[in-house]
Amino acid sequence: MGSRMALMGGILFELLIACAVLGLCLPFMMNALRDRQAEQWKHQAYQQGQTLQSAIDAHFRSQWQRLLPAQCHQHSAMSLTIESAANSPARLSARSLVSGSDWLLARDHGLCRGAIEVTENPLTVALDCHWKVGDQARFSSCDGSVLGHVVGISSQGAQVAFSTDDVLGLSGVIASEDGFYWYLAEGKTGQGALWRSPEVSGNALELWDGIERLSIFPLLDQDQNGFVDTLDTRYGHYDLQHVRALWVEYQYRLGDCHPDLAEAVPQAYLSMRGEEWQYHRPCQQVGNQIIELQGGGL
Repeated sequence: MGSRMALMGGILFELLIACAVLGLCLPFMMNALRDRQAEQWKHQAYQQGQTLQSAIDAHFRSQWQRLLPAQCHQHSAMSLTIESAANSPARLSARSLVSGSDWLLARDHGLCRGAIEVTENPLTVALDCHWKVGDQARFSSCDGSVLGHVVGISSQGAQVAFSTDDVLGLSGVIASEDGFYWYLAEGKTGQGALWRSPEVSGNALELWDGIERLSIFPLLDQDQNGFVDTLDTRYGHYDLQHVRALWVEYQYRLGDCHPDLAEAVPQAYLSMRGEEWQYHRPCQQVGNQIIELQGGGL
């Protein structure tokens, strides 16, 4: 009987020792587990950030690749404008632009595009387009380009009236020509977002949520030898005949990134204008790219 009590007492003592050791070790184990889990979440956030950056890059390209019309020779009558949010245009006066970011005014050439022969003026163009009465369309050939306007819509297509009959008998490309402002303003979720507004009238469209800063720079071919001569950091108007590409810098935020994952010490990115952007990885990240403007020959 005494030996049984002694055995039970020994087991109880060992159990108490085990509980004490477990009590001492458990906080360290939980901290290690939390650290490991946090590292996994950070790794996933970085991966999500890279995937998101690729998607944002593709979206910027889809918006701005068509800023050049399809012509054999560009001429100085066409231009684009890059300005600061501090100098917002009257058209965007009702919008609260994101401070420290740029806006762009340009024309999207060829969202709707097709090869035609001009047999009459006005000409019925049977393309599946977004056109409505009053929209602009440009006919281009190696002899030059002529601006037209949509004057009617029917079941056969859009009726486009050109500014001159000199186009009769010519073959070339007809393309939509839509002027837009691109800029950053507060999005529907309360974060910064990329928006697009028609140049003259119409509703603004939110394109991409979570973009917090945006800088745009033209890559210029001043002597028109086919090679880029300079990256211009000034604001202003630029003739399209000199613009070969755009250098785009932007800061973006992951929408579902937990604030606890953000690094305490901010990272710094020096933009081409010499501005320092501070951001907290991995919830905030910075991207940049060159967007080659496509228009070129017919």
